[in-house]
Amino acid sequence: MILMVGPEDMNALITIQEAVDAMEQGLKDWANNPELGALRRRVHAPSGARVTVHQGAPQSAGVTGLLAHCEQVVIHPEGYQTYSVRGRPVRVIYDANNSELLAITIGEVRVKELPEVNNVAVIPTACATAVGVKWLARRDSRRLGILGSRGQARAQLAACKAILPNLEAARVYSPTQENRIRFAAEMTELLDMEVRAVGSAREVVESADVLLSVTNSNVPTFNGDWLAPGVHLCSIVSSNIGLKRGGFVNRMRREVDDTTLRRADIIVCNSKDQERLDEPAVLWEPIQQGVISWDKVWDFKELLSGKVPGRTNERQISFFKNNAFWGVGDQVIGALLYRRALERGIGTKVPIDGAEYRER
Repeated sequence: MILMVGPEDMNALITIQEAVDAMEQGLKDWANNPELGALRRRVHAPSGARVTVHQGAPQSAGVTGLLAHCEQVVIHPEGYQTYSVRGRPVRVIYDANNSELLAITIGEVRVKELPEVNNVAVIPTACATAVGVKWLARRDSRRLGILGSRGQARAQLAACKAILPNLEAARVYSPTQENRIRFAAEMTELLDMEVRAVGSAREVVESADVLLSVTNSNVPTFNGDWLAPGVHLCSIVSSNIGLKRGGFVNRMRREVDDTTLRRADIIVCNSKDQERLDEPAVLWEPIQQGVISWDKVWDFKELLSGKVPGRTNERQISFFKNNAFWGVGDQVIGALLYRRALERGIGTKVPIDGAEYRER
């Protein structure tokens, strides 16, 4: 018997705090045993359809499986990319103890606080960012800055609010005034905290204890000289190496400048192996050009396992490059969704007898 959990079934099954905690646990499992996580893989069709797979086997959750999603990539004349169609993501969850298929979830994770999430990777991405904030930002951080105002920015702010006990206010900037004003109003009500739209990126950056660059930009979104001592920065822009190699675009995406990288005292990414595979311009390009060296970049598992100390004083600038290696954490989220659905009698049970597939 397997459980099929559809898009509406997953609405509000878990909170953003539970999702962040699940992501952290999965990444800790991987830090203790690197074989439990696989690098994110992508395949681009000539039509522009792109399939992405995230895989993991978190020991603490007793499951193993993958998340797959597909989107139709559109490249605009200005060089930035959007998605005209996003196919429903599919998460496959197996019992790691006996290899039986437990569940298939179809659709986005819609946490209690964000019922309107419609982007396939919003919640896992935001949760990975929040784990980086927990381990690298100053614990007394009170002001958060956001560059970007769409769905991913909503989840990023909600996840960071769940992890920062002293967070009081946020400022947001995006190029379209209407979008940033709407974002500020909606998030102020949703999170019961002051979220204010401002007129420039500089206003966001200079006032932030924690800064989130949540854009689809292929050029830097701020000047690294604006960063205040002690700030923690996260960038989520992902690699488009497949699009470049396939001839869809002629340059890589980058939203962080060289000055930021030179000023950063601590640089951490989810996985250095993921960086080497994807060659994203945010880190890979400056490393190849000699702006920074590989030995300045820490792997997340080095931080989570205690191999490196993280922040050692309050004036250090820390930078977390969220490079989408989070499949092992997503499986902990999937296991939580599965068990919560069982408890509440949600989903459809499909009578498939796994025993008949065992070797005789």
